[in-house]
Amino acid sequence: MTTTSVDEHPHVQLLKKVYAAFGVGDVETAGTYWHEDAVHHYPGRNPLSGTHKGLQESIAFANKIFELTEGKLFMQAWEIGASEGHAYALLNTRYERKGKVLEMPFVNVARIVDGRIAEFWTYPNDVHATDEFWNS
Repeated sequence: MTTTSVDEHPHVQLLKKVYAAFGVGDVETAGTYWHEDAVHHYPGRNPLSGTHKGLQESIAFANKIFELTEGKLFMQAWEIGASEGHAYALLNTRYERKGKVLEMPFVNVARIVDGRIAEFWTYPNDVHATDEFWNS
């Protein structure tokens, strides 16, 4: 049995690439790490909520975040880990919108198939505060 350090795990490297691209607003590059039929789940009752099916809907979702925040967003990964079929990221996330700030931990979980994201779940620390922020 071979062992791989957490930082070397291919799923950890994949999420690092996704966050590096997304963090600078390069949604198109971030999308290259997703399957065409990937599904992104975002909780709550706000303009971003729902199950976004397919790469184009996922890209539209990401672009909507940049539109709503006018690019004023920041994500810092505290930890990224992986298993055989999944990866997760513990993030500090900060969004600014209409003079308001939402800053809190988020957890993202990705199901990885053939080296790309097949399914993605976003879990904010406080769904109600997230709804209030995006609905304002």
